[in-house]
Amino acid sequence: MDILDYYKKLVEFLGQVLGEHGEVVLRDCRKPNHDIIAIANGHVSGRTVGAPITDFTLSVLANEEWKEKDYVVNYVGRAAPNKNLRSSTFFIRENGELVGQLCINIDLGPYEQVMESIRMLSGMNFMHGLDAEGIVCEGPVENFSADVTKDMMSKAVVQVVGSSEALVRERLTQEDRIHIVEGLNQAGLFQIKGAVSQVAEYLYCSEASVYRYLAKIQKKA
Repeated sequence: MDILDYYKKLVEFLGQVLGEHGEVVLRDCRKPNHDIIAIANGHVSGRTVGAPITDFTLSVLANEEWKEKDYVVNYVGRAAPNKNLRSSTFFIRENGELVGQLCINIDLGPYEQVMESIRMLSGMNFMHGLDAEGIVCEGPVENFSADVTKDMMSKAVVQVVGSSEALVRERLTQEDRIHIVEGLNQAGLFQIKGAVSQVAEYLYCSEASVYRYLAKIQKKA
């Protein structure tokens, strides 16, 4: 019996225990894009079985955090449209390898509504230690996106040149592209199958150029 078959049953169980505001996700890390293989209450993030890897999962793989920790709890999740989640991930290992992730995402919407009502009733219009969207924002932030590759590329370009518009990307210098590729590499993007070709197309350069940039980055490291 595959180890993740046991966790599939756990996904269904936890989904019923947590109720409609608690999403439970099982991800198979042995698959090329670490696809979701089981999900309960997927309406919370809008995802279904087969949904792609997230930026948080990529960072975990890149920095090998799963080797040092059994789990990461209570970090910020973001789902469209403007939905805040309290997220936690349990790392499933077998023979020293990461084979899966069991993730729980709690929709904070109902709690935020209650908090807003309390603030209005008490005359308080601020809360210390909260970000602009009303939740504590310490530690990692996970973004649930239908196209995590494109989102990560856009953010990397914006960080370097301030805009990700097509006209701006066409005029990037080689140095700009190296900085962008370096950021994407640190974020673990190149662990995704086909990432090099997508990055090359997005940055208006050849795949050979992307491989050259990666080689330069590795030499520098």
